[in-house]
Amino acid sequence: MREMKKFSLVTFLVLGLISSDMGAGTAASFLAKLQKKYEGIVSLTADFEQFFRSRAGQMHESGILFVKKPGRMYWEYLKPVPKTFVTDGEKSYFYVPRNNQLIISNLDLQNAQAPLLFLLDKGNLRTDFDAQFEEEEPSSRVGNTMLRLTPKRFQGEFAQVILEVDPASFLIQRLIVVEPLGNRNEYVLKNIRENIRIPDRRFDLKVPASVEVIRY
Repeated sequence: MREMKKFSLVTFLVLGLISSDMGAGTAASFLAKLQKKYEGIVSLTADFEQFFRSRAGQMHESGILFVKKPGRMYWEYLKPVPKTFVTDGEKSYFYVPRNNQLIISNLDLQNAQAPLLFLLDKGNLRTDFDAQFEEEEPSSRVGNTMLRLTPKRFQGEFAQVILEVDPASFLIQRLIVVEPLGNRNEYVLKNIRENIRIPDRRFDLKVPASVEVIRY
């Protein structure tokens, strides 16, 4: 269950800071352009690294991501422990081979404000979050734009989201989910390819017949 906690659909930044004299209107305008960019993306693949940090310690994982609208995501973790997280728009499936368990959960995408919902044509960054340019978290690449999002409605699983965006392509290269207690889930996306053909079978999750199924 600890592994399930680390992966949250709320659960997808470069040297130098955004100037503090940028107003809220400018941040809102940037967010609107970001929303428009992702409304035009129907599919996406990327390599990802995930860094989970808490008071108890930290973990580094990596794998590949596939996204296809409407509602499909496929996170395949390759290192250090193979596991798969899949959504079909209605349910999520989390499979860890070494545990021989498949966890199935219902998704309430209509009422959620998870940071990654806009990838699936669910939710809206402009209406779900207040935005401001980030002045504390450094970017990972010179020239990228840092944006801090605060949910307009209370969310128990996360308090804020920090985005690192390439201002030339408006692709998100890093996403940090900050939990209420201070834990951080950081996703770094590389080798991003947008609007490519992804077969539907890529989102099929095949598990052994002997797997233990847990439903929530």
